[in-house]
Amino acid sequence: MTRTGQGALAIGIVLLVGGIVLAWPAIAVLGAVPLALLVVALAFVLRRPQLRIGRQIHPARVAKGLPAIAYLELTNEGRGTIPTTVARQPYGATTVQTVLPRLLGGQRGVRAYRLPTTRRGIYEIGPVEVIRSDPFELLRITQRHAGTDRIWVHPAILPFQPIPSGITRHLEGPTSDTSPEGTITFHRLREYALGDDLRMVHWKTTAKTGQLTVRHNVDTSQPSTVVLLDVRPSAYSGDTFELAVDCAASVAACASAGKAPVQLRTCTGHNVGGPTDRDPGAVLDYLTTVALDPTGTLEAALGRLRRERGGTGLVVVTGAPAPEDLVAVARLRRRFGRLVVVAITRAPTDLPCYPGVTVITAGTGQELAAAWNLEVAR
Repeated sequence: MTRTGQGALAIGIVLLVGGIVLAWPAIAVLGAVPLALLVVALAFVLRRPQLRIGRQIHPARVAKGLPAIAYLELTNEGRGTIPTTVARQPYGATTVQTVLPRLLGGQRGVRAYRLPTTRRGIYEIGPVEVIRSDPFELLRITQRHAGTDRIWVHPAILPFQPIPSGITRHLEGPTSDTSPEGTITFHRLREYALGDDLRMVHWKTTAKTGQLTVRHNVDTSQPSTVVLLDVRPSAYSGDTFELAVDCAASVAACASAGKAPVQLRTCTGHNVGGPTDRDPGAVLDYLTTVALDPTGTLEAALGRLRRERGGTGLVVVTGAPAPEDLVAVARLRRRFGRLVVVAITRAPTDLPCYPGVTVITAGTGQELAAAWNLEVAR
């Protein structure tokens, strides 16, 4: 019941009771009028239209700022006409409204509208709520259609060019089980699996063991990228962290566009992706909800990388790096073919230079994309 309906009910009861107590028929009649209007309004809103609504969201995962469309499929399953009405649906902490068209009996319709994608995050989209009221605005009833959907608003993807491979590892260099199979670099012997090339059978070992054994060769020159995101609050000012997240997502997307594996790390020890992951979906999903965290240090995260195999490129995304952080990056020259530090800051910054380390400084997305593409082209 609306506030108008509550007021009409209160006035009607007071006048009706007062007229009866005072034996004043005119007052009692005046009190009966709003009560009669409420009865008419109740009959109006309880006449539920036979409206069916289905909803689809395309796409379910979208980069920040790009369009995400909700499609409503409307069907009037009754004989009466359903007038133009307003529908709303919860969208995270806000509400999205749209106007539904007038539908004749048995008629179908489609309504499409854009969902907000200005901020990254995972948003719950509640049922479509159709609110109906009587002509006097005394009563209001809400009908809910469709279920609950979810949409991932990923960080923005900037127009980055991929990092060149930079190095070609020696054919008999470091190998692992996760290296892509298929070249002449020998890694180990293993049991034959259905579909293996019979030319790779190692007959000497097969004769000794009595079990069909093949050579497992891998590709040690496959480029791979590691993105290290600094999530310490002390490294950023204002909203520069959001641009840092966009930068990390953009590096992962451009690396995966070239079918190269990519791994995301944070200074708190979180790892997403790996040597076999060429799809950035898991990385982008993680970056959708990543937040500032005071635990962990950038120097410790770089120290962990010194104890691992390395890769083609390392991109460190931070705010204003300290000189000791750049020193820790420079110590990884033997682990990675190319070292890039992206400093997201709007204040003028004079950072020291270290051999083998490229430092990119930017305060906006446009500056960042231009500086990145200029550096990787060198």
